Amino acid sequence: MKTVKISLTDLDEIREFNRITCSHHDLAAELSNGGYKVNPKSLIGLFSLDTAAKLDLTISSDNYDDYLSDISKFLVE
Repeated sequence: MKTVKISLTDLDEIREFNRITCSHHDLAAELSNGGYKVNPKSLIGLFSLDTAAKLDLTISSDNYDDYLSDISKFLVE
């Protein structure tokens, strides 16, 4: 399990993040903003998040290195 912070600032970034996440078929993850949690493979769920804040992405899968590389532009420290 690994948790990282991401930033999604506009609709194009949300769509791209969703497309990348959906392409990782065996990925199990959760995106949260405070107490609100959504599946990052759900485009509707992503649109419901407050993207003004940094989001916590928790990856439950063991094999996540390729995924983190693919979403590197969204990672924040």
